[in-house]
Amino acid sequence: MTMTTQPDIADTLVTDERPAPRSLWSKLGRDTLYLLTGFPIALLSFVVLVTGLALGVGLFITLAGLPILVLVLGIARGFATIERWRVGQVAAEMPPAPYRPVPAETKLLRRWFGQLRDTQSWLDVLHGLVVLPVAVVTFSITLIWWTGALSGLTFWFWSRFLPENTDRTDLASLLDLPISEGLAQALLGLAFALTLIPVLRGCAAAQAGLAGALLGNSHVVALQDRVSTLTASRAAGAQAEVDALRRLERDLHDGPQQRLVRLGMDLAAAERRLADDDPAQASQILAEARAQSAEALAELRALTRGIAPPILSDRGLPDALAALAGRSGVPTWVDVELPGERPSAAAETAAYFVVSECLTNVAKHSGAANAWVKVRRETDELVVEITDDGSGGAAAAKGHGLAGLADRVAAHDGTLAISSPAGGPTVVRAVVPCGR
Repeated sequence: MTMTTQPDIADTLVTDERPAPRSLWSKLGRDTLYLLTGFPIALLSFVVLVTGLALGVGLFITLAGLPILVLVLGIARGFATIERWRVGQVAAEMPPAPYRPVPAETKLLRRWFGQLRDTQSWLDVLHGLVVLPVAVVTFSITLIWWTGALSGLTFWFWSRFLPENTDRTDLASLLDLPISEGLAQALLGLAFALTLIPVLRGCAAAQAGLAGALLGNSHVVALQDRVSTLTASRAAGAQAEVDALRRLERDLHDGPQQRLVRLGMDLAAAERRLADDDPAQASQILAEARAQSAEALAELRALTRGIAPPILSDRGLPDALAALAGRSGVPTWVDVELPGERPSAAAETAAYFVVSECLTNVAKHSGAANAWVKVRRETDELVVEITDDGSGGAAAAKGHGLAGLADRVAAHDGTLAISSPAGGPTVVRAVVPCGR
């Protein structure tokens, strides 16, 4: 599985190329608005979430706290949605929120407990609590830098309105600088102005980076996707095994079991004929019994094709597929290239089952004159292709062999694709991880 990671928001803020002056001023305005509005939003979220958590946890033992906690999670999700939008105004757009879906038909109490088990919802709550101290610092720095820049650069204008006070100590005197108060204020304002953009950019990076770590955590998204995939694969594998066992039981009951019962009856009849001194009739019955035993053996061999043969574990996939093609009812050409380390036993077994089931379907349903099996290793994946020149029309419909085959492949975290237009050819392509 190829995973695409989201760029870190803080890195995006810090490593942006230097834009045009108008873009710089635009970003400065966005950063300022983001930082100044961040404090009241953080303060509100902190107060609401702390109050709700204290109330919900305190009343949880009575179950009255359960709906309160669910409400708190909903409020935290609302604040998180606002913060994701705000971060998108000053940095790269954040990835979608990785919330665990809760089926609408689930009962209310189960839905509530399902929401309490959602990891991202609690990360939203954590962000609503820890963002306050960060917002206090960034809000204060923003005010200090803007006030210092504006007051210092405009001191020459507003200083004339200050009341005369001979006891007042100006900045130049306080710092023991041999310059006038106006020049000292201008230099200080210039220093604040020159550092305003990088300082506010850094503050926005810090606050947006915190949001990116808790609200846009790509690792949480990837982990939940992986869990969902494995859950589906496990369910598909379990269903495939159940279907295979049921089919094997049905085939044993309808085929070899009936023939073995008939064989026992024939042998008993032959014994009676021998006791009655009728060897000719007994010989005929024994001949029929021998035919029944041969047919039962053939059916048992056909059924064991769904079970990995010893040759697969002893000599590997190429020889096992060659033996399988030799028993096929349709002329089959096998091309296997597996350089390097041998695939895992699970991968080889899955590939063998795919080829076995497909060749059985080719012989029974396709009307094909030829079949081709190609097996390749591509990076860490085993790619199996089965092609026939039959009439086409194959599909992985529910209740058909190919549907169970798709479930079996999915149980190994693989994929199965079928191309079978009317008139053929039919191509079945399975991709299975090689494993270790």
